[in-house]
Amino acid sequence: MNLLSCAIWNYTADNTNARGDLWNGEDLSIFSRDQRADPRDINSGGRALRALLRPYPAATAGKLLRASFDSGRRLFKLQFRHDPAVSAPTEIFVPNLQYPLGYDVRVSDGTCEVRRVAQMLLYMHGWERDDHTLTISPSG
Repeated sequence: MNLLSCAIWNYTADNTNARGDLWNGEDLSIFSRDQRADPRDINSGGRALRALLRPYPAATAGKLLRASFDSGRRLFKLQFRHDPAVSAPTEIFVPNLQYPLGYDVRVSDGTCEVRRVAQMLLYMHGWERDDHTLTISPSG
């Protein structure tokens, strides 16, 4: 099991609407300079970002068992088995683009720290159980 939930087809940094990707007449890049309205906005010029930017575990304090994202409901689920030798928290990238009004977190145990500016969630699991679950959903 490779736990991959998507693959990025193409990123062409110099893509334009007129030239496309400069390969085989295609224009499939997830970025286009012509669609970049605000250079200060990291998402400006992005295409299909709601499908591309999704929560994912950047660092897991053990063995990842399951990770899924339902893009329609913006529901992220994570399950892992902790490694007793690891005391660092599990780090989850949570894109503000998916959750502009914030998000709610449910955990099986332990505590969480939301770092909204860094788009990161730190999950410090408890030690009473081996397997841990975490669910992220839009606020409200």
